[in-house]
Amino acid sequence: MLIKFFDRIATRLIFSITLVATLIASISAYIFFERTYNTELEQSRTSLQQLVQAVSHTAAIATYLEDMVLGKEVIEGIAANHLVKAVELKSDYKLIAKRGDMSEVREEDLMRFSLKSPFMKGESVGELIVNVNYQLIKTYAEKTALEHVVLITLYSLVLILVIMFLLKHQLIDVINGLAGKLHTITLGSGQRIEHSAKHAHDEVGLLVADINRLLNSVEVTLDRERYLRTEVEELERRFRGIFEQTSGGIALIDHDGYLKVHNPSFEKIVGLERMKRLNADHKESLFSVIGAEALTLQKAAAQALSGADPISVDLEISDNGDIEWLHCVITKMIDDDDVPILEIVIQDVSERRNREYSFKIQAELDPLTGLYNRRAGREKIQTLLDASKKRDVEYALLMIDLDNFKPINDQYGHNAGDLVLTTLADRFTKHVRSDDIVIRWGGDEILMFIKLKNNGLDIASITQKLVSLIQEPITLDNELTVTVGASIGNAIFPLNGFDLDLLIQRADEAMYLIKSQVKAAYQDNTNANDLQA
Repeated sequence: MLIKFFDRIATRLIFSITLVATLIASISAYIFFERTYNTELEQSRTSLQQLVQAVSHTAAIATYLEDMVLGKEVIEGIAANHLVKAVELKSDYKLIAKRGDMSEVREEDLMRFSLKSPFMKGESVGELIVNVNYQLIKTYAEKTALEHVVLITLYSLVLILVIMFLLKHQLIDVINGLAGKLHTITLGSGQRIEHSAKHAHDEVGLLVADINRLLNSVEVTLDRERYLRTEVEELERRFRGIFEQTSGGIALIDHDGYLKVHNPSFEKIVGLERMKRLNADHKESLFSVIGAEALTLQKAAAQALSGADPISVDLEISDNGDIEWLHCVITKMIDDDDVPILEIVIQDVSERRNREYSFKIQAELDPLTGLYNRRAGREKIQTLLDASKKRDVEYALLMIDLDNFKPINDQYGHNAGDLVLTTLADRFTKHVRSDDIVIRWGGDEILMFIKLKNNGLDIASITQKLVSLIQEPITLDNELTVTVGASIGNAIFPLNGFDLDLLIQRADEAMYLIKSQVKAAYQDNTNANDLQA
């Protein structure tokens, strides 16, 4: 195939050279013909002019003297030239001598020469008219020009043949030889093209060297490709093993959430029922089978598609009353068709979230009563205060100190005291609203933060209800019944201040004022002046 290919190239090359050479030769021949033709015409005219100039003086004398014998001799000398058809010698008054027929002669075929007086300078005495045989001149010029053109053509043909011969032996045969050798080489065999010594330093030698370097590079590339293919196969095997065996669920979905591929862990985490819906004849998207968290997952997927960074999201999944937490990492990818798809990696983090929640509860709640501890309670109150500064909202901060609690501890022991505290905490939890905050502030001190209604007018009734709730009898383990009381002081936000510490201070002051006066009573701080005294 290669040899035939180069033969076609050689044919086209020879044809092109021949065509170009023929074109150049034709143009050159045409130009040379025109130049030779015009030159011959000009030379003939010049020779006639020279002939006439040579006899013009004699002709002028014959005309001036009207000497017909002398005039006849002059025109006979001119007519002897083969380029002259007829000649007339005329004075201003008559014909002196004539040779040939001057009738029906075209003006453009005539050469007219004015004769000047040999005795009177500048005076014209007659005219010498020559009928030129232009047809003969043209015929001679064409013949001469054609002879030169034929010679040029022959030279061109010889030159083309020489060029074609040299081209074939110096280039085409060499290329055909290289092509034949290249055709027999098998990649990977170590075979190389050899050239004769005469081509060691010319273009053929450079071409052979480049071909051999190319063969070396191709073999190195092939070896590298084989190695890389082996590495890729090994990596694919390892990846497939990791993909199939990893505990994390991995799946590819399109932008609409329809499943393309997944590993076994994904199926296990998502659940059999959901997988049936994902793989059914009428497939559902992953977004739809997630349930209540569908919108959250769909928004995360849209965000991942619009950016380059992975998007993480936690999903709370309810399954037959059980709560599962799934941590999802969504990453945009491009498939083989240059279409964006999504890789979703899911982990069941229910155990971790439950453990975190347990740690959070332990960190926020009092271990005995289950109420908020002092630190967590302060943070939650401060959060509400920060949010309420821009709204017309009132809160009551109640500081509760239990009365007659220490005697119970002293008389019945700390277990009895703990039972009293847990019982009261349970009562508070059941009777306060879900958004109210109840804190075990100290040993027997309780702090409440309650949202008020009716512009604080309900603080008195709230406090009275708390006193009644606290005073209800409590049965100990030994079935003995005890009763405790409480002193309650309050501070109103924002009436008594915006700062939490200030509110606590004023509620505490009010509580101790009550405690020093009447047991089981409360101090109302609705009037801010009461605390100023």
